Amino acid sequence: MEQLKLPRCTPESQGILSAAIIRFVEEIERNIAELHSFMLLRHGAVVAEGWWSPYAPERPHMLFSLSKSFTSTAVGL
Repeated sequence: MEQLKLPRCTPESQGILSAAIIRFVEEIERNIAELHSFMLLRHGAVVAEGWWSPYAPERPHMLFSLSKSFTSTAVGL
């Protein structure tokens, strides 16, 4: 199966401060017990992404009950 490669760019090139992303991740680590990964997109490009051990980008990840979230996001666009 061919993988879709999203374009990557710096947060600053999309008007986002890297320091704000770092604060966001630190807040997640303090307040969310089990986050596997996150990806931040702006204007169709990935500006930040990360994984918490043992998860990694090359490790397949099962997603359950996400179709409602994806559908509501698409409707909102």
